Amino acid sequence: MKSSIFIPYLLRDGAILQRNQKNRFWGYTGSEQEVTMLYEDILLKTESDKKGFFNFSIPAHEASNGIDFKIQSDDVKIVLKDICFGDVFLLGGQSNMQLWMERLKICYPDEIRKAKNTKIRYFGVPQTPVFCKKQEELQSGEWKYAVGKNLEMLSGIGYFFAKEKYEEDQVPVGLICTAVGGSPINAWLSQEILRELNLLPVYIPELKNMNYHEKLKKLDERYQEDYQKLFEMNDIGVEENWQNSDFNAEDWDRVYLNKTWPQYYQNPGSVWLRKRINAPTHLIGKKALLNLGTMIDADETFVNDQKVGGIDYQYPPRIYEIENLSEVLTIAIRLKIYQLQGGIIQSKEHIISTEGEIINLDDSEGWKIKRASYFPERKAQYFPQYEPTGLFNGMISPLSKLRISGIFWYQGESDSHDYSSYGMKFSKLIQEWREIFNNQKLPFIFVQLPNCSEKFGGKYWAELREEQTKALDLNYTGMVVSIGDGESDDLHPTNKKVISEKIYQCYKQINNGHIWGYCSGPRAMKVNQVGNNLFVSFQTYGKKLKLRNHVFLEVSRNGRIEKLSNVELIGNQIKIILPDDLELIGSDITYNWSNNPQVLITDDIDHAAAPFKLKIS
Repeated sequence: MKSSIFIPYLLRDGAILQRNQKNRFWGYTGSEQEVTMLYEDILLKTESDKKGFFNFSIPAHEASNGIDFKIQSDDVKIVLKDICFGDVFLLGGQSNMQLWMERLKICYPDEIRKAKNTKIRYFGVPQTPVFCKKQEELQSGEWKYAVGKNLEMLSGIGYFFAKEKYEEDQVPVGLICTAVGGSPINAWLSQEILRELNLLPVYIPELKNMNYHEKLKKLDERYQEDYQKLFEMNDIGVEENWQNSDFNAEDWDRVYLNKTWPQYYQNPGSVWLRKRINAPTHLIGKKALLNLGTMIDADETFVNDQKVGGIDYQYPPRIYEIENLSEVLTIAIRLKIYQLQGGIIQSKEHIISTEGEIINLDDSEGWKIKRASYFPERKAQYFPQYEPTGLFNGMISPLSKLRISGIFWYQGESDSHDYSSYGMKFSKLIQEWREIFNNQKLPFIFVQLPNCSEKFGGKYWAELREEQTKALDLNYTGMVVSIGDGESDDLHPTNKKVISEKIYQCYKQINNGHIWGYCSGPRAMKVNQVGNNLFVSFQTYGKKLKLRNHVFLEVSRNGRIEKLSNVELIGNQIKIILPDDLELIGSDITYNWSNNPQVLITDDIDHAAAPFKLKIS
């Protein structure tokens, strides 16, 4: 009987291997068989062990593409096509790293259509949490070219980074995508590290029992199904067809999408909105986009009796196609609120757009509104991928035989409620992942949390940012300061190209020799009091410090927060002139210490300074 050859999914057609380094190339066949590999004019030979595992050491290879690898055992021959040697990067974290190009098309409308570069490729690691043991191989996956429909599902940060890098050096770029939306840092750490930090949960043994997960998932699925079924049944608007154009809503209340609603309409349950508008004559019959921004939580949206779209959770923008603009348009929105504070986000655009023209839906007429049901707040869904160690075992450990150029990380939103040990865990994560890839000098670049209001991001983002900064104590790390790049009303800001550019600059700085914790903007290092003056000293990484108008810092004194705004710039220091006889030594001074701060201090290329909390000495 013929034996077979199994090649790991990471190494199949279209794979990108790390250039200029020795690479491992491995697989499985019959036990104790000779296996050969031929590519270009290189012939390699090895023998499988008793379990059938074989391993080649591929000599370092310069950047190239379009290579076929021919692998043969005693009785089987396979060909792996279009293998490249280039630079390979791991994308880690949660939803802001994961946020795919299709979600960014309003911000970058032509990007997907114009993408033609098949030298940018990505591999999406299956989101498979494992708790029993560290996995050696992935169970599925494939390399995809970052063009056409494939590009729609690629991380925007990853794509824009790869595009900029390729344009500069013409080297193929491979992206290994591991980010999982909503994932906390504990999911990305091993059991050994959590135990070392005394943070291993007591229920770890239960996690290793698959029946435990199945039971929780079934209970949760039953709850979610029952909740949704009852929610639908109790909506009087569905029963009475409030979406119909001929429905009479004259006695309904009036609200505005760009203004705060009464609390009555923000509580959990179903709320309906209606608006009738007249389209300009020259636009009748045109295709259009209905843009309603984002909502908390789910919606079904109708135009002239027809459902044009609906999304069942809060984050994606509501952008729905209207096939033909008619003279009169009746828009009906069924808004399903599952949390305590629901509604349509007032600061987003609410428009109909077509052929460069816009119909504003935030006019003086407002919208008609009526509550169709009240309902209890829905419990959060259970996700096994959020449990400790699962994603490390299932998604990171199987990558350990690869060689890569760097790791990019955007995560922390899910840990802001419990920030106190984040810096310690994050530093351990960096060290552990470098061990996984057998490279203690592997560049690790992370994005510090951007500005975002408490309503959308939760509390304690300032504290979490400070915890993230502690990772800069490790060499070969870089931090992207994203203050000013966020959106106060959105957990998922769409300007990912800005973030990718800063990641690329950090990566180049580390490769060019700045190994001692690089920051994309100025970073305050110490604060001294001399007489009635404070001096804040910054590391500016070869750039000059700049101040914008109304710069202020804050100190905590006698249980009160006091603003210090008598500020002047002296080189790469900020001098703060204090009131007479104000002794602050030992006190904490903070800058941009809030969820949603503004950019007040920059360098001379307008990159924002990192927020900070320092003790005055």
